[in-house]
Amino acid sequence: MPYSLTAKLVIPICILCTVLASCGGSSDETSTPPSASAGETAEEQTTPVEVDDAPSDESTDSGRDALIALVESIQNSESDDGVPLAFNECWIDETLEINGFSAAELMVILETGDNDQVLDTHMGDVVQTCIGQLSAEDFAAVLESGILDEDSEDSEDSEDSEDARSDEDLDISNFSFPAMDAPDLVNDLEWADPGLEITISPGFTNGYLWRGEISGSGLPANLGVAIIGCETGNEMEVITRFFELCNFTEPLIAFTDNEGSFSATVSDPVPIAPSGACLLITTDPDDNPDTDDGPGALICSETIQILPESDEPALISSPLYSDPGLEITVSPGIVDGSLWQGVIKGSGFIPGELVGGIGCAATYETFEELFPSACDFTNTLLIGIADENGVVESDLFPPTPTVPSGTCLLVGTDPDGNIDTDDGQGVLICTR
Repeated sequence: MPYSLTAKLVIPICILCTVLASCGGSSDETSTPPSASAGETAEEQTTPVEVDDAPSDESTDSGRDALIALVESIQNSESDDGVPLAFNECWIDETLEINGFSAAELMVILETGDNDQVLDTHMGDVVQTCIGQLSAEDFAAVLESGILDEDSEDSEDSEDSEDARSDEDLDISNFSFPAMDAPDLVNDLEWADPGLEITISPGFTNGYLWRGEISGSGLPANLGVAIIGCETGNEMEVITRFFELCNFTEPLIAFTDNEGSFSATVSDPVPIAPSGACLLITTDPDDNPDTDDGPGALICSETIQILPESDEPALISSPLYSDPGLEITVSPGIVDGSLWQGVIKGSGFIPGELVGGIGCAATYETFEELFPSACDFTNTLLIGIADENGVVESDLFPPTPTVPSGTCLLVGTDPDGNIDTDDGQGVLICTR
């Protein structure tokens, strides 16, 4: 009885035969080639040809290498090291995907320059995606290469671009430095991750030139920090019009030290628009823009905190929120939403005990509900050691930001150093 192989088995067997033949599976030099076998079907004859014509991994890799080499050859890098390979590979992959090109089509466009305006349509999205995927080291190398500057200049020179800046916008001849430096600017706690503090020294003066230092603390150690400038002094404007107002292609890059602090000096004069300016401080510990794992802050000139023009009356604790015999005085008092600088005094403590405190964004009514999420455990306040009379007084605290919604201080002791035991004395003092 004749035996007929199913189509599912015919194709694999034909492929196997072809591979064996090409590898010298038969030692008989006079053996009949597979195509000469009288018993083969048409399907069996054509299948090996398709396999032989299929591109090998080696040829595919060669084609990609050629495409990468072509991209590198047309880049005008200002750096001796050129543009990082990770960026170029990402640019190729994203360009192919977003435009629906094949590698061969992209090769032709790059080689001939024909229809290269098609690439400009999605260039911003491609560059943004690839920048977000880079490590801090590769990101710094891309900035050093100058290719992003070139893209920005092309955009500015384009008459068809609505976002292009005119020469007047870039001209700082009409700006001057203020007669007196503004006070240091400290971020609003509501626009920063817990424990993060950003200081701009001196502060921005809207409508004038600025140069100075940007510093921060409370970040992860040994991490790249991107500082992005935005042409508005309002936080909501940054959120709703980020790509229009913020220069994310030319961030200032800094790196945190072993303690999570950084400092960046800006020496060239920077014009601050009359409408103000914002700085976006961002980090990306896992080098993945799709994860929100990096702490950051937004600091804007419209809501920058400064010290009050006059001292607020001293803030005194209430017996309703204090352990028996304890009293705390904050002098001068705290103005919510403004910087506070002063001293904290206390009495009624056990002599020799260390007294400390933490700040919380809360009121007497909301403290229990918001604790501990609203409290800054990173920047604790060291008030001092109670003397023989149970009295303690701090040194002068530096300018410290507060929140407009209300400020509380939780002041107390912890004799056994264990927060899970209730062996210490404590006071809660709030502005309202």
